[in-house]
Amino acid sequence: MAETLERVYASALFELCCENDCLSEIYDEMGQVNDIFSGNEEFVKLLSSPLINDTDKHSILDKTFNGKISDLFFDFICVLSDKGRANAFSGIYDEFRNMYNDKMNILEVNVTTTEKMSDGIREKLIEKLSSVTGKSVLLDEKIDKSLLGGIIVRYDNVEIDSSVKGKLDKLKKQIDSTIA
Repeated sequence: MAETLERVYASALFELCCENDCLSEIYDEMGQVNDIFSGNEEFVKLLSSPLINDTDKHSILDKTFNGKISDLFFDFICVLSDKGRANAFSGIYDEFRNMYNDKMNILEVNVTTTEKMSDGIREKLIEKLSSVTGKSVLLDEKIDKSLLGGIIVRYDNVEIDSSVKGKLDKLKKQIDSTIA
């Protein structure tokens, strides 16, 4: 199976981080840089442009990140820039995050509700998911009023839809198939 460009770069950085015992540090830095890159499309285009020479790109990167990220990660961003791959950073970050989560036994769970969950419900959900999966759970909470009530939980290839809207949709499909 052919690996994607993003996975190749993420794997190389991941191995370097493991060898240099700086995995958590680089993971945190990648998240911060991903936020910067996500909000600055023109900056990423500049770093990916073949019209800008590597020396100028390195100067821009140095002014932007000097003293804010580790040398290893700075060198990695320079390599991406030199190869015109800065525009692939978001995908590289996603792949790296997946590798990091696997190694650290973390499960990212997307939870959608109609309103903000109370701390008690959030803790019970985390505890239950953790006991079912055997992993530390990291929740990403979203609010969607169109659910009408209930909750949707998504992780890996699992979706648990206990929303009122989901139940109504299932009921409608059953009625439609019975009538048809």
